[in-house]
Amino acid sequence: AVPAGRPVPEAGELVLVVGGAGRVGTRLVTTLRSMGVATRVMTRDPSSAASAALRGLGAEIVRGDVTDDDPARMDAAVAGCTRVVACFGAQRISKPSDALFLFDEARGPNATDERHPAAVNHRGVARLAEACARAGTVRRFVRVTGMSAGYPPFDFVAVALNAVLSMTIRWQRLGEAATRALKEADPPVEYAVVRPGNLLEGPRPDGSVVVIGYGSARVPAGKVSRDDVAECVLSATFAANAANATVGVAGKAAPSGGVAAEMSWDPARGMHYRTVALADEVFEGEDVHSMMAQVREDEDTLEPQTYEPYVAAFFALLAGVGALVSCGVARLAKTVVGWALGAA
Repeated sequence: AVPAGRPVPEAGELVLVVGGAGRVGTRLVTTLRSMGVATRVMTRDPSSAASAALRGLGAEIVRGDVTDDDPARMDAAVAGCTRVVACFGAQRISKPSDALFLFDEARGPNATDERHPAAVNHRGVARLAEACARAGTVRRFVRVTGMSAGYPPFDFVAVALNAVLSMTIRWQRLGEAATRALKEADPPVEYAVVRPGNLLEGPRPDGSVVVIGYGSARVPAGKVSRDDVAECVLSATFAANAANATVGVAGKAAPSGGVAAEMSWDPARGMHYRTVALADEVFEGEDVHSMMAQVREDEDTLEPQTYEPYVAAFFALLAGVGALVSCGVARLAKTVVGWALGAA
């Protein structure tokens, strides 16, 4: 069934979906074409099966890569578009050598690897945003990132993800900053940022609900169907109230009654979970578009975050634990050998 409350695009819209052959992008493009919206897809591989399927829906397919430093090719993809959606991203498992360049953006893999999150999620997003500003026709730029982009740098999830995935949250947040900068372009370009939680491939599970929040309000993390994320992105692309807004979207196995569990600590109980009320800016339910209709423009500024010291401390902790384990194993081996020799 078609979700109720979908925004109605104006006549003459042309939407560019960068990453439109991906799993969220494909859902969005399919919906746009079903609504009769002219749609262009920028992809690295126009000959792929996914691209062929979208071409069969009537989408225009163009070759492009956000890591390409030739602005002319990016400008050609954006030309004439009224809305641009960036639903692409890069993930890369950290390597031990990355620690040498943790505080250096000018050298190392974050400067030389074209598939590094720094190249795609930060510099690639910035290139695309700049092309939108130059085009003169783009009214809104929508960037899809991830829930953790809004976490404080000392949050354990943020620290762990940065450590394991090549400082991915740092680069996502810098990409969001480049997105927000469009508001100050001449002429200004509206922006919207959508931060999904963990993604489910299938439809929304029976009995579950969607949780949506806006601004700096923290949305309880939970798995959310890509179908619901695509609907959220659709609303962020066209709804007037979503202009210059940041939206978090997650899922929950059952309605919570407006409360969430969060980890807390006090001297008497130690680490424990406590029940807290959801923020006024957070909603849960089954109708994505009715909740998106309550979203409002960002009132905060996206302040720069310093992630490196926390990741460095995490690496130091791992190294310390590793050293202790090694010492323990060595002592145990020495004891076993001594016992064996004594028994002989």
